[in-house]
Amino acid sequence: MSAPTTTPAKARILLVDDHRVMLEGYQFMLNAQPDMTVCATAASAAEAMTAIEREKPDIVVTDLTMGGRGGLDLIKDVIALFPTMKILVCSMHDEMLYASRALQAGAKGYVMKDADGPTFLGAVRTVLAGQRHMSPRLAAKVLESFGAAQPRGSHSPIEKLSDREFEVFRLFGEGKTAKEIAAQLHLSPKTVSVHRDHIKEKLGFSTSAEMIRQAVRHVESQA
Repeated sequence: MSAPTTTPAKARILLVDDHRVMLEGYQFMLNAQPDMTVCATAASAAEAMTAIEREKPDIVVTDLTMGGRGGLDLIKDVIALFPTMKILVCSMHDEMLYASRALQAGAKGYVMKDADGPTFLGAVRTVLAGQRHMSPRLAAKVLESFGAAQPRGSHSPIEKLSDREFEVFRLFGEGKTAKEIAAQLHLSPKTVSVHRDHIKEKLGFSTSAEMIRQAVRHVESQA
């Protein structure tokens, strides 16, 4: 008598995004795969940490922009408590602006939200397999940065910014007002003003106008 066949366990995925439509779309796509299942969803970093402890997923697929602690903070929190957790960032933000910070925080891959279904699913499977996922464009930039010798003191002053300050700086560079930034990041206008003052201090600008002009140049240089 032949031995009974066993069905391979499906990879358990935690989706983190504060846009319900995006969550439902990715959930439908992933649950349709024979080797994957969405074990939980979360709309904030706090919900995600609770879900990780409860569900023990194989991979966390997270956005970057959320209310409260953002996706970069979430990645750091997860890696601090679960060092082997696989994390894939799926974001609307251009990878050339954010991917290096996400990878440094502990993510294993970065995919844009406008990627097609096969690209997204391929990114999930690549990270699940223990490998890194990045686009050819990003991979070329990473290789270039490693290949070029970096003279002492050559690092960009922007690297002094915290992840949240960098988000605020980038949004100023995209032409958004402090009020619009506060709404997008789910912060108070006062908090955005504090971040703006810290950015000016760290980058050596005496006026907000100088800081915004530099932010615009930075965003344009990464396009």
